[in-house]
Amino acid sequence: MNTHYQTPVIRITDGVEEEILDTIATEVAFTLLVNDQVLVSLLCSPAELDAMAVGFLLSEGMIPDRESLLEVAVDEDLATVRVRLKNLPADWDQLFHRKTITSGCGQGVTFSDSATLSPLNHRRGPIRLSCEKIFELLRQFGRSSELYQQTGGVHSAALADNRQLLLFAEDIGRHNAVDKLIGKAFLAGIDLSDKLLLSSGRISGEIMTKVIRNQIPVLITRTAPTCMSITHAENHGVTMIGFARGRRFNIYTHPLGIFLDDVKSPPES
Repeated sequence: MNTHYQTPVIRITDGVEEEILDTIATEVAFTLLVNDQVLVSLLCSPAELDAMAVGFLLSEGMIPDRESLLEVAVDEDLATVRVRLKNLPADWDQLFHRKTITSGCGQGVTFSDSATLSPLNHRRGPIRLSCEKIFELLRQFGRSSELYQQTGGVHSAALADNRQLLLFAEDIGRHNAVDKLIGKAFLAGIDLSDKLLLSSGRISGEIMTKVIRNQIPVLITRTAPTCMSITHAENHGVTMIGFARGRRFNIYTHPLGIFLDDVKSPPES
């Protein structure tokens, strides 16, 4: 299934009209089934749907380990993603009757309760970085999304260590992009406890719960966090960096979670 298509539009430039073809991001609805029971329908870009389903379920706390995931099957004709899990409690479906319509693009949904989240375990100490490395990672991140360059209509997420980008995902929804990234990392067996997550979108409470649930210690966004995301980050040990643009960024929570070896103290007055 194509992630983009072209549609005719009338473009007005300096009062002059012309007909052109514009490239648009594809949006589809897929139904996620767990053990043959419908869980939720998700609006998304039609790519890496297996990773998105796995990432969504990880972020909802339904997949405790790799052995619990038995199968993921995508059927584009039926617009379904079927996931088979083991070790689910007998009443697992009752846990998902209470849902929250999130602030995500396309009206995301979460069943997760932030009260069930565990603080991060910083057993490895702060992640050693530099301002220049953060700027370099952001430049690489910005160049990675071909679909955004074609359509201007998707969000991106990337996983990095303190040297390079490791994984990349994109979707019409910023929460979907994060789910795809988390799912890809899980399926690849990548440990997230010493990694950075980069996001192109606003960081709201439900995005931060995904980060915390998956024990990611550092989140960097080019845009803004919300008050709920800052509260969750502060309470659970996540280093939140926002407005990372150009030559500056803001550290909102847990600055000791990173060690910046090229930061200078302000001059004494």
